[in-house]
Amino acid sequence: MHRTVQDEIRSYVITNKLRPGDPLKPESELARLFGVSRTSVREAVKALESTGVLEIRQGSGTYVRDFSFAPLLDHLPYGLMVGTRALRDLLALRKALESAMIGDAMAALRPETVEALRVLLAEMGDRAARGEGYAAQDREFHQLLFVDLGNEMLLHLFDLFWQAFHRSSEAIPDHDLKVGHRSHEVVLDAVLSGDVERARDAIRQHYADIEERLES
Repeated sequence: MHRTVQDEIRSYVITNKLRPGDPLKPESELARLFGVSRTSVREAVKALESTGVLEIRQGSGTYVRDFSFAPLLDHLPYGLMVGTRALRDLLALRKALESAMIGDAMAALRPETVEALRVLLAEMGDRAARGEGYAAQDREFHQLLFVDLGNEMLLHLFDLFWQAFHRSSEAIPDHDLKVGHRSHEVVLDAVLSGDVERARDAIRQHYADIEERLES
């Protein structure tokens, strides 16, 4: 029953054009509106809160929540840790999206972003030389490549993939930090060359290297 009520609440939000931050009617009114019990409404509201649609504020009420990938991320890691198949699928999605969007990203890339990417690469190189990981820099590198597109949804999606993958990174054998750093250098060199196909090939190879480690 509560799944049907979830659909009713979603439809109510859309039909009434409620925006993030707008309050939802009290449970009693929703129960009367949908012809169900308050318990069914309460269960549906809790379920929609867990998926990021609604937000329950104690002592204040229930509100429409701004869109976020965070609830999806919270549900991804367990499935990813079950085996390598899901990790391979996730990598394939990242590779396909980044290679498809890199041409547009290259056209929008600003000089200050290029400089930030170079600084990041230098930091990654220094850390690799010391035998230190550079996960934070890797994460920022892939964000900076596409940040000038101004597409927040795309950036959130890329970051969702990154976080989910790295939460399960124990499934991947350790890699040579210097080789990883060089792979990022190749991507940036290709991007700055202005050759879109070269950039796409560099990104595909970047992920192919990770896929090979995963297969091993």
